[in-house]
Amino acid sequence: MAKILKTIAFYLPVVVFSFFLVTENVFAQPKAVEEKGPEIRLGEVTFLVRDFESTTPPLKMLEIHVEILNKSRRITAPPNSIRAVVVPKEIKYPEGASATEFNLTQEETTLTIPLPPNTGRILIFGSQLPEKKPESITFEIQINPPDGEKKTVKWEGS
Repeated sequence: MAKILKTIAFYLPVVVFSFFLVTENVFAQPKAVEEKGPEIRLGEVTFLVRDFESTTPPLKMLEIHVEILNKSRRITAPPNSIRAVVVPKEIKYPEGASATEFNLTQEETTLTIPLPPNTGRILIFGSQLPEKKPESITFEIQINPPDGEKKTVKWEGS
């Protein structure tokens, strides 16, 4: 019996020491990558045409809904840190329509509230459409110009 206890007393520390040597790298977690700032991205861009019948003549408005996303895991985007710009690039008219009656300009806005991590907000831009609607309008949308993400979208009238 004493021989067995001596053997166990000798080999047990060797086994325990070997266990810690082998598992040292297995359970180590990688260092967390620190985010430098919020990761702001463009989401979906949708269009909506609204009719306002109460005025004479009735107004038609083209609304551009731009989704702004904060893909960061931990960092909140501070208020007034996200700018969005919508620039009309190309306007196509039906045959016989006058191209001089309708002129869109660049629109810009700033998100005035904080954008928490893994959330999004929708910014709405609006422009008045003429009585004879264009066939299509191509827009370039950018966040935080000049280095931010750009997206080109096209609205087609029905």
